[in-house]
Amino acid sequence: MLKIKNVSKTFNIGTINEKKALKNINLELNDGDFVTIIGGNGAGKSTLMNMIAGVYPIDCGHILIDSKEVSLDSEYKRASMIGRVFQDPMLGTASAMSIQENLAMASRRGKSRTLRWGITKKERKEFKELLKPLGLGLENRLTSKVGLLSGGQRQALTLLMATVKKPKVLLLDEHTAALDPATSAKVLMLTNEIVTKQHLTTMMVTHDMQEAIDVGNRLIMMYDGQIIYDVRGEEKKQLTVPDLLKKFEEASGSEFVNDRMLLG
Repeated sequence: MLKIKNVSKTFNIGTINEKKALKNINLELNDGDFVTIIGGNGAGKSTLMNMIAGVYPIDCGHILIDSKEVSLDSEYKRASMIGRVFQDPMLGTASAMSIQENLAMASRRGKSRTLRWGITKKERKEFKELLKPLGLGLENRLTSKVGLLSGGQRQALTLLMATVKKPKVLLLDEHTAALDPATSAKVLMLTNEIVTKQHLTTMMVTHDMQEAIDVGNRLIMMYDGQIIYDVRGEEKKQLTVPDLLKKFEEASGSEFVNDRMLLG
């Protein structure tokens, strides 16, 4: 479903701030793979997400989504194939618009637009059915402005918007990091339910090592713009946090000192 071949990215080339963010990345995800990605700050995790989404052009290599070459496609051309949820709950939604208007935009993604305006009764009914399983009471607040929602409610809505039209690839960039522990657990549970039910090919960046072990069927560790560890299946299930720390030291030749990740 996703193939990344020899992809590299350098920012600020030729300046004192030159940064090789990705170095010859090769990665393949099968249909339905749920991959968690860990690594310290500056490892290249978010850059990898941005390259897949088309936020920045790659320097070299190829990116294929469902066997379609998208390496040179701009972000908006890939939008119909990709769902994305960001760390900041304020991103991914239009705060001045209502819940139903946000859902309408998401459900019509990739479709041709007309001069018709408004949301049909059928759509309202569908939106209510979509929101009910969240257990947040949003199905009774369709006309409420999204800007009035809590961070957890907004992130749950963003997750729903990213998956209402089944994407080829779902990108989750630390989407629970800005939430309190209880809300984070709720959103992660919803994530698991949606990904499993829709059989979505998913990549999730997280700073929580235990979360990376518990969630998904595959785990990738990044360091200095490269993938240094890739584990899946039963081997992944048997991992512990000390195992991951040891693997990092073996692969990188240095000690993992990211306080945020260690605390996680």
